[in-house]
Amino acid sequence: MKTNSIVIYCDGACSGNPGPGGWGSIVILEQSVVKELGGGHPATTNNRMEMSAVIAALNYSRILATQQKIESIQVFTDSVYVIRGITQWIHGWKKRGWKNAANEEVSNRDLWIELDQAVASVKPTISGQIEWNFVKGHSGIAGNERCDEIAVAFSKNNYIELYEGNAAAYLFDVTQLPEKKPLPEMKKNSSSGSSTSAWYLSYVNGVFRRHATWGECEAVVKGRPAKFKKVTSEAEEDAIKKSWGLS
Repeated sequence: MKTNSIVIYCDGACSGNPGPGGWGSIVILEQSVVKELGGGHPATTNNRMEMSAVIAALNYSRILATQQKIESIQVFTDSVYVIRGITQWIHGWKKRGWKNAANEEVSNRDLWIELDQAVASVKPTISGQIEWNFVKGHSGIAGNERCDEIAVAFSKNNYIELYEGNAAAYLFDVTQLPEKKPLPEMKKNSSSGSSTSAWYLSYVNGVFRRHATWGECEAVVKGRPAKFKKVTSEAEEDAIKKSWGLS
């Protein structure tokens, strides 16, 4: 763990999805001070709770960073949705007026705007970068397990004492950071029934289109002279469009 840095653990929980939910965060400053945060909502989703945990932690980190020099922030979360959203998808969403690749309203738009604002407000207060790290949930990682405990307690409206104080007296050794894992592919989006980790591009008779599923793309290109491609990021889409001679 670097000195003059902030480490964040965060997690969300929801019973029913949608249903009663909770979130938990741990903010660790320079291996010396630990602050636990938590909250809940009676009717929400797991993704919203995951996002709420990160937003709260970043907003608190911004306050800390205005009080002393901070080099970097490391975020550890088990939410692929949050990491891919804030590092990849959000750029395209904003360019399209908060529409996704299928030209539909972005789910959880209000919280994505809040998260985008939280990132934008904390960046000028640190000299380095915000690093987004994936950790596997329920795999024995102390920070993630504690955040889950906080989140579950708030989702059930149970009392839980939130720690604030010296890192030396905390539940686990904050100097031992989790092993960084590669980001897995997104699971199928249960609310829309489509994958949010990939989409399809087509170029037929001078018309460029984006498609949420292969079936939609196939219906446009089948039996026609066409170009089509599956992509998984905005950068990949831009590269494909360039190769097709599109701006």
